[in-house]
Amino acid sequence: MCCSYRLVLPLTICLACGSVGNPGHLPDASPAPDAATRGTVHVTVLDPSGTGAPAVGASVVFLDPDGTLVKRAATDTGGKADADLLPGGSVTSVALQTSAYQIQSVLAVQPGDDLILGVKTPDTMAIGNVTVSFPAYTQVTPASYTVGGPCGTGSSFPPPAGGPPPASVTLSFNNTCKLDTMEIVVQANDGNGNPIAVIGKTGLPFVVNGTATVTGTYQAPRTFTGSYTNVNANITSLGMTRTVPDGFGLSASPPIAAPPAATQVMTVAGVIGSSALIDTQLAIASRARQIVRQSISGSAASYGLDLSTTLLPWLGTPTFDAASGKLLVPTDPTGTTTAAPDLVRLAATYRRTDPVSGAQTSFTWTVFSPVAADLVLPRLPPEVGSVMPTSTDTVTITGFSLESDAVAGYDAVRHDLNAAFFQLTSSRPPGTTLRAAISPINLR
Repeated sequence: MCCSYRLVLPLTICLACGSVGNPGHLPDASPAPDAATRGTVHVTVLDPSGTGAPAVGASVVFLDPDGTLVKRAATDTGGKADADLLPGGSVTSVALQTSAYQIQSVLAVQPGDDLILGVKTPDTMAIGNVTVSFPAYTQVTPASYTVGGPCGTGSSFPPPAGGPPPASVTLSFNNTCKLDTMEIVVQANDGNGNPIAVIGKTGLPFVVNGTATVTGTYQAPRTFTGSYTNVNANITSLGMTRTVPDGFGLSASPPIAAPPAATQVMTVAGVIGSSALIDTQLAIASRARQIVRQSISGSAASYGLDLSTTLLPWLGTPTFDAASGKLLVPTDPTGTTTAAPDLVRLAATYRRTDPVSGAQTSFTWTVFSPVAADLVLPRLPPEVGSVMPTSTDTVTITGFSLESDAVAGYDAVRHDLNAAFFQLTSSRPPGTTLRAAISPINLR
């Protein structure tokens, strides 16, 4: 897990290095005040359409840590721009698509950074199907079967003419989730959708529009118990979801505890696999939320989580203060740790209507920071357009604070923070443990 990010402040060092053997030699000239620490930051801006193509002619604003404008540049044909910054500066891109502005800011930038600003939308187009065959469960006649694979689930029900449900299901696949070698899990269900028997197989090859065959013997469903300790009284709801083998697989959830006990036990039955993803969902009265996502053995029968030593500080409702130009980000450590996140993402949206034409312009400003705290919104020059939020704008801000044991701090993901954010919050996140604090949605 990462350590808390420490902002490196620029230092000016004056070295009087005259030669002892030549007392008449004048001391070497001191370097320029920031020459020892200022360095080039490279930026690539992606087109707001989400295709991943470079944004040509987008504005990029480079600011030093004190907010001083260093450079405003338009991106070239490769979507690129650069400038020399002091450690801890910021970079902001402004790209316009029709009547929608996409604004992206990265704070705590370091010399030598090569940043990507913008999002490439994942390719979710279907690439084909796989027909999964499995043994029929014969001890009783199931009401249905549910099958889980790398891209989701499918079900088999009795045909209209009656009889048992078919022992095969066709699953669809796309490039964002398919795996070359698959694990398939199958659950035979009773009339209420509860599991009565389970079976699964690993190492199945993926073949577009091919087949996969699950073999073996059905087992009793895994009875799984989650035990939560040190549940603070401010938590109003606690939910648990067990998914096998990952977030795309077969899920089972017990009823939500609202409110939970100080020590809360939750039990659910489901399939057995090579791994399981346990999602713990929590909320407090303000509607602030937290998620703890952990990967464990798919055959484990129990799970324990001490919330007081796990949770990140709660994120309150972020607001924009026009007088100070700040995004105000309240936090609440009640019943949590003081752990620092790997990254904080704040997304502010607002829109304006032209009083004459009635035309509407929308703005989405995403800010990435290493800390969950109040921050001054980068002050953009008027040349990039009238994009700064004002006191008359209705600003909606959503905040995410993320920490993962697969990330070695903000420095490790600053190169492409959008990609890191979407990977960490995906159904197949890297690492073993992800912690996320999510703010309530605020309409100002």
